[in-house]
Amino acid sequence: MDEAVTSVQRVGDRGLLVELPPRSDPHRLAAWVRDHPCAPGLTEIIPAARTVFLLGDITALRRIAQAIGATKLPDADERGGKTVVVPVRYDGPDLAAVAERTGLSVREVVKHHSGTEYRVAFFGFAPGQAFFAELPDVLRVPRRPSPRVKVPSGSLAIANEFTVIYPLDSPGGWNLIGTRAGPPLWDARAQPPNSVNVGDRVVFYEVR
Repeated sequence: MDEAVTSVQRVGDRGLLVELPPRSDPHRLAAWVRDHPCAPGLTEIIPAARTVFLLGDITALRRIAQAIGATKLPDADERGGKTVVVPVRYDGPDLAAVAERTGLSVREVVKHHSGTEYRVAFFGFAPGQAFFAELPDVLRVPRRPSPRVKVPSGSLAIANEFTVIYPLDSPGGWNLIGTRAGPPLWDARAQPPNSVNVGDRVVFYEVR
């Protein structure tokens, strides 16, 4: 494996948690595990921000753990997935504060954010909330010191290395930089309800 693993830890009797260093791609490791001869012995393979959790037969887990570190991961381009274009308005109430904190102008923030191709890394926090990885380094800011009690559905937000679009009205502490201007990416009445999946690419383009 050409991507270093930080740690491999047993979790209970049937779990294994593999931790990767920052800026690694857990989906590459998950893809490698799915192709491993012992994969049929697993019931869950769950990539997250910097970890991959495996659940299944203890013998399969042991053999996979031994193999990690000895096999080259597939290239990112081999993972497949579709590209989804999402129109947004860069009108968020935190846009100016993000610009000030990063030392950029507002227009430069918009240019960097809309000029990047993101990857759907995982879902979490709320039903249908996708986390889009690969936010440019220059835009990486922490979450707000105080969360908002209510963030409107469709708000485009950034924090650390991720972008999200809030699928529902909810509390939230991320930096709001815009608003989704097209159809929602999550609609509980649709089948399937989510229009993006883990591994898909997402591109934001500005509308006014």
